[in-house]
Amino acid sequence: MLDTETTGLSAYYDEVIEIGILKVRSGDVIDRYEQLIRPKYGIDGFITSLTGITNEMVADKPPIEDVKGDVLAFLGNDIIVGHNTSFDVRFLAAGFQENINNEYMDTMQFARKLYPDLPHHRLSDLSEYLNLTNNEHRAIADCVTTMELYEAMKTEMGQKGLGIRDLSRCM
Repeated sequence: MLDTETTGLSAYYDEVIEIGILKVRSGDVIDRYEQLIRPKYGIDGFITSLTGITNEMVADKPPIEDVKGDVLAFLGNDIIVGHNTSFDVRFLAAGFQENINNEYMDTMQFARKLYPDLPHHRLSDLSEYLNLTNNEHRAIADCVTTMELYEAMKTEMGQKGLGIRDLSRCM
């Protein structure tokens, strides 16, 4: 599971300020990586209000280029699962100035297929709909919610007689 917190929505203009990764095997967390990142430019008040991450919290943290090796090593060749994964992968690639070549599965796309009648497929909406933990807008908390969402959707698919191959368009 991968999630980032950023200073905005543009991977070109904005920056990663937190990375969270959970290694999950058979529904169990076996390892975790979390790191606050010091951006080149400050974190504005709107982003702080969303994430709770302040300039003071990141003042002594490493810049993104200093964590590149650790993050890429932690990811290894694993499949990345996340919610709106392309957003996170795009931001990491921009910050690392290197493509992230791991395969990935996007739970947002998965949810759009499984719950087409829901008006929104944001992590907060889905966690409310499925009564999941929702401590969003910190990277590891979002990873935990995404893991719960993924497991709930896998269970529901099993009940409908569908399997992981039916998710191939979400990868």
